[in-house]
Amino acid sequence: MQVALDIFSGRPNPEWQLDEAAAGEVRRRLAALRPSPTRAADPPGLGYRGFTCTDPGDTWRVFRGTVIRRTEVLADPGMTIERVLLDSLPAEYANLRPRIAGELS
Repeated sequence: MQVALDIFSGRPNPEWQLDEAAAGEVRRRLAALRPSPTRAADPPGLGYRGFTCTDPGDTWRVFRGTVIRRTEVLADPGMTIERVLLDSLPAEYANLRPRIAGELS
């Protein structure tokens, strides 16, 4: 599973490959989500705009407790998928961790 952190404007966003254990955890959590009763929040023009995950044949965006996948919006009120993705952030992007963690609190 490929992950991109949508955070930068004017330079490439961080991207990395999840190991199979983390990818499996994301898939399990995604499968457990239910439709959101509200529409997804629009990401801001600058700063943290969520994560984009690409799995063979499937792509979705995770942002502030919602997952936009194909034509559906799923609720993740505990932001569990975002937290798993944050935990998978490679060491080379460790300086971004506090900034993202602040967005998830």
